[in-house]
Amino acid sequence: MSSLSSLDPRARAWNLAMAASPGNLDLTIDPAQIEGQVPVALRGGRMLSNGPGWTQIGGRIAHPFDGHGYVRSFQLLEDGSCNLKARFVGTRVYKDEAAAGRMLHRGFATNVSDSFWKNLGFGVPRNVANTTILRWGTRLLAGWEGGLPHALDPASLETLGEDSFDGAITGQPTLAHMHHDAARQRLLLCSLGMGRNTTLTFREVDRDRRVVQTRQATLPGSVFAHDFAFTPRWYILGGNPLQMKWGALARMVAGSGTLLGSVRPDDGKPGIFHLIPREEDGPVRTITLPDKCFVVHFGNAFERDDGTVVIDVCAFARFDFGEEFGYTGPNTPFDPSLPDARGPQKLYRATIAPGATTATWERLAPYGVDFPRVHPHHEGQDTPLLFGATRADTRYSDPFDSVVRVDLHDRGAPVQLWTAPAGTFVGEPIYVPNSDGGHVLVIVSDPLQARSTLAILRAGDFSAGPMARIHVPLLPVAFHGDWDPA
Repeated sequence: MSSLSSLDPRARAWNLAMAASPGNLDLTIDPAQIEGQVPVALRGGRMLSNGPGWTQIGGRIAHPFDGHGYVRSFQLLEDGSCNLKARFVGTRVYKDEAAAGRMLHRGFATNVSDSFWKNLGFGVPRNVANTTILRWGTRLLAGWEGGLPHALDPASLETLGEDSFDGAITGQPTLAHMHHDAARQRLLLCSLGMGRNTTLTFREVDRDRRVVQTRQATLPGSVFAHDFAFTPRWYILGGNPLQMKWGALARMVAGSGTLLGSVRPDDGKPGIFHLIPREEDGPVRTITLPDKCFVVHFGNAFERDDGTVVIDVCAFARFDFGEEFGYTGPNTPFDPSLPDARGPQKLYRATIAPGATTATWERLAPYGVDFPRVHPHHEGQDTPLLFGATRADTRYSDPFDSVVRVDLHDRGAPVQLWTAPAGTFVGEPIYVPNSDGGHVLVIVSDPLQARSTLAILRAGDFSAGPMARIHVPLLPVAFHGDWDPA
């Protein structure tokens, strides 16, 4: 990366956070080193986090989507201490590039060289397993958008290999977001087949890793999908129609462009949701929304007794591919002001009446909200609280500096906000319900002080700030995480 000395402090801090790569870690933080105390209700569990842990590869800056997966485990022990363990996901491309010390495999948004002839062909898919992390049974699953998840040993975090669920999803790009239906004790997967139309295959896996239900649907045209929601009767997907940029696609094939730079959202179409029947084969319900929107993350969905479907979603008015996280290219620094130009993602509650083809919606918070999380056992059900990452300046969203709490049952209750210290950035908040009223855990990056902090907040009241702060070496910015109570 070129020199950061000419950048303003915020941009310099953001670049340090994105480029951080401390490698494998095995650290113990004693209670005396922790500000405050780890709540007793959290002790014995751990927070898991995954994201790109190596983006500056051989002097070339990979788009964060192409950075190597790096799983972090904050184990909160009974004596009030914390063990931090971090490991790279041992994918094939990680092993290849770690041995070579440079980029060898093309990604969604990064080429291996500025010389087009070195980028010809596609070779090994750049599965970096860097997006999600969750436990299912005796394994941790590190998800990625364009291929199979990788299984990790829960204790050591060592990589066991790609996980196809005994061949059920072999050769099928499967969304990184996998959802847990606690009411039925199932893991929900969604695989995509892209072409003139988009084929979706939903699978439900039981605790013994058996596929117990499969549903398939075809959507017209090419559709972008990163996340989905569900209710007892429906799988729910954002419309997100895509257009090909044919000139850019030709340049990509010729080695001088990227796949991410070859597509764009089709802004000429209205915002829509697709509702795919979950219990039986049947027609897809296409629901038109009040305005244009591009959906990346869902908060939750549920059904009322009369069949009304309610969906909480983070939606952009417009979205441009390629500049996520302020990425400007393989040879220039990240620019954290780029996301400001596209505007914030807004948190909406959409309501669809029985049999309706249109939805109404209301905005749930004045802030730009992303990374929404609810009670982990309430996915697909009505739930009272939603937490998300946001920015105190309501005009913008990412990079985030705050955590927001939204009361979904008492719409008159004020939205609560906790803002991290100036010059720092926050990641996805993880909500942990428990007998002590619940807690919210969030990793705060303080790049100019060369450290990260796991902050623990009371879920019911942010006003007092963190109950505990656990300081560790600077960790790279993460994508998604989970709470593992085991």
